[in-house]
Amino acid sequence: MAPAYYIAKGQKTLGPCTLDDLRQFLAYGSIQNGDLVMRDGEQQWRPVATLLEIAGSTLQATEEKPSILPRRRTVRYRDYARVPPQQQSGKVVMWMVTGFLLFPPLLWRAAHAIYSERIFSRQVDENGYLTHWPRWPEVFVTALIVMNGLLWLSLVATAWNQAGPMIREFIHAFRDGMKAAGDLF
Repeated sequence: MAPAYYIAKGQKTLGPCTLDDLRQFLAYGSIQNGDLVMRDGEQQWRPVATLLEIAGSTLQATEEKPSILPRRRTVRYRDYARVPPQQQSGKVVMWMVTGFLLFPPLLWRAAHAIYSERIFSRQVDENGYLTHWPRWPEVFVTALIVMNGLLWLSLVATAWNQAGPMIREFIHAFRDGMKAAGDLF
């Protein structure tokens, strides 16, 4: 039978929990290396980082404390209405389409959301949590940004080619008008 562990966090004692639970708590930042833990049947509390089961090494607990780096905590949602707008798939898709067709800053906003956050859809997994987008939309939105930049660049170049002769003609007409006005006085 696997040993049970108890965790002292602040003024609370949590447990019993398994070794896998301890690893998950550390990975998600729920407990820190300095929080105290005690095996079932022991009488002395010790820092989590000194447990050899957690460190995965043969270091003596009194000599060195192995460092365990926590992973970034990920939020899981069950209700789509509670998801922040910048993480809702509907909003991000709307920003991508509107930004690509009309207003590029919205495309950049969508790209920022995709690069920095998880984007949640309305679908739920087998545990009842909302599913999130995989990483491939990052490549897609990058391609959209490049295509959008090329499109706007070609649009400006075409407008300059079309408007250039008209602008030069306007400048010549203005110069001739100023010359004629100067001749009158």
